[in-house]
Amino acid sequence: MTTKDYPSLWGFGTTKTFKIPIEHLDFKYIEKCSDVKHLEKILCVLRSGEEGYYPELTEFCEKHLEALAPESRALRKDKPAATAASFTAEEWEKIDDDIKSWVSEIKKEEDKMHFHETETFPAMKDNLPPVRGSNSCLHVGKEKCSKRPTKKKTPRDYAEWDKFDVEKECLKIDEDYKEKTVIDKSHLSKIETRIDTAGLTEKEKDFLAIREKEKGNEAFNSGDYEEAVMYYTRSISALPTVVAYNNRAQAEIKLQNWNSAFQDCEKVLELEPGNIKALLRRATTYKHQNKLQEAIEDLSKVLDVEPDNELAKKTLSEVERDLKNSEAVSKTQTKGKRMVIQEIENSEDEERKDSGRKHEDGSGDKSKISFLFRLCKKLPFYMMSWLSFSICTEIRNLPVFLALPCKFTSQLRSSFS
Repeated sequence: MTTKDYPSLWGFGTTKTFKIPIEHLDFKYIEKCSDVKHLEKILCVLRSGEEGYYPELTEFCEKHLEALAPESRALRKDKPAATAASFTAEEWEKIDDDIKSWVSEIKKEEDKMHFHETETFPAMKDNLPPVRGSNSCLHVGKEKCSKRPTKKKTPRDYAEWDKFDVEKECLKIDEDYKEKTVIDKSHLSKIETRIDTAGLTEKEKDFLAIREKEKGNEAFNSGDYEEAVMYYTRSISALPTVVAYNNRAQAEIKLQNWNSAFQDCEKVLELEPGNIKALLRRATTYKHQNKLQEAIEDLSKVLDVEPDNELAKKTLSEVERDLKNSEAVSKTQTKGKRMVIQEIENSEDEERKDSGRKHEDGSGDKSKISFLFRLCKKLPFYMMSWLSFSICTEIRNLPVFLALPCKFTSQLRSSFS
């Protein structure tokens, strides 16, 4: 029998939920009803108690629904939480032992972590590294912050605003910012670049390496590339990994340390040949070191594996453009005329070595005479009086002067007298 066999009884009232006629909440109707879904709705209304509590009718409805559909969801009941009284003495003792053993294992793990954070680094216990962006170091003990009395801010009148110098205030702000940036970098010297891993297991080394790498990632994301390099170095000292080398290479590229970044990329490719990130970053270092052909080779390897890599495509186009420009410049330089530049060095040692040869052929004396004549031309007139005697005696003692014609020597003597 279904609900359609009975006439509509909406006029006699319905339930708030499901809009079931009140007349259907009856033993006879429930006994004759074969609609499982309708019986589930009736059972839900009876359990809710919105039309009153009828335990016997509810139980009867459950039995009839169980006979029609034993796997119905409406028959499921929430079981109360189990307590110690729900178990036997042996079962409860076993459960209690399991809980106690689990708690002891957790405490051992916590003690190990605390031991490695304090006992492994005893020097850092009382001198912890400072928090990024602050000027003071962390201290183990709690210290009370000294409260300074704050001045009351009084509003300014228009006459004071006329005296306000905007440029001066902007300069102050810039100077304060520069001082803060300098102070922020001063804490880097307090961070040790290596971690002592003597006596640690591989699991403990891995834990330390991951922790230092995450610190480096935080510093990199905040723009502190120098601090990021230091933390990545600490991670590598604990346990060298491909990720740490790759991340340090990227930080070195941001600092434009091309040689260090290149060495890190080489380490990555030794540990994992064909690493895409390492090839891309090594190509970047090649590009800035003007090794364009090597950069093209690395970028071609990347595009062979990932043809849709936008960064590799963009970098390759830039490298090819730079290569074409360099070739064009080299061609224009080869077309010009070649000029031979000869450097003449007159050192004292060479003059001493060649003095004997010059005196033999007279070339040294001739150069000496020409030098003395040039000196006389450049000197002012009032200095000639005290130099004339010394220069004349120097020239007259030269063998080349003695070999000159008499007419020329007489003129020279008269010019210096």
